[in-house]
Amino acid sequence: MQKGSSKEWPLIDAYGICRQTILPVYRQPTFDSALVTQLLFGECYQIVGLTSDREWFRVYHEDTGIGGWVWAKLIKEITGEEYQKFSNQDFQVVTSPIAAIEYLGTNLYLLPGSRLHFSEVELFNWQDHIGFTGNYRPHALKASREEFLEIALRYLNAPFQAGGRSIFGLDEELGFALIYGIAGYSWISGKIPGKSVEPEQVVPGDLFIFRDLEKKESHFGIFIGAEEILWMDNKMKVSDLDEWEDFLRNNSNEQVVFDARSILG
Repeated sequence: MQKGSSKEWPLIDAYGICRQTILPVYRQPTFDSALVTQLLFGECYQIVGLTSDREWFRVYHEDTGIGGWVWAKLIKEITGEEYQKFSNQDFQVVTSPIAAIEYLGTNLYLLPGSRLHFSEVELFNWQDHIGFTGNYRPHALKASREEFLEIALRYLNAPFQAGGRSIFGLDEELGFALIYGIAGYSWISGKIPGKSVEPEQVVPGDLFIFRDLEKKESHFGIFIGAEEILWMDNKMKVSDLDEWEDFLRNNSNEQVVFDARSILG
């Protein structure tokens, strides 16, 4: 049944999976709407609604807590059983800046954070069978701080893009959440993981957060050691902590709060 006078019809028990390099998710069911987020190959989503003309589907990405609209022609439906299997069983996460997989008879390029739903227990040497080239890691295994920093620094020089989740365009909060996600740590939108620590107790891999209370904006940086931090300006960059703090203070109001969080462990 349609929702009142709106043009959206609700759906239940409908699911999908991203089967392309990047799947754009929009704020409204139109191509000129703002980009809310992007889904990567292998990421699953719930389908919760569609427009009356069936041209757009509203989806919800459970892993990040973000939803929006996807063009109907890009939807790849799966069953509820497959959704639960892909969501709850271990999978491999692509870590290469660019990887490739043979899919539907041709090469499909994959970006960091893409998911491969195969288990080495189930299929010995599966990367040979599916023609995968690149590097990956098991999602169930939490990355060490050294491995985490290697993952994070692969995004150096990635340009800013609102809603972006790739090395070719990266949203600030979504980008840092993706980096921790590749390392095996969940980050739901609006709920930063880990625990607060005193700034003098931070170690490489910890997260710095600068909150502008008046603008209701948050800015992030990953401490990489030697008084240096990985952060986003117009692109991902590395600078010393003083430069980061000075830049943010000069572009913020007086009501600001610093927070340091330990997420890895």
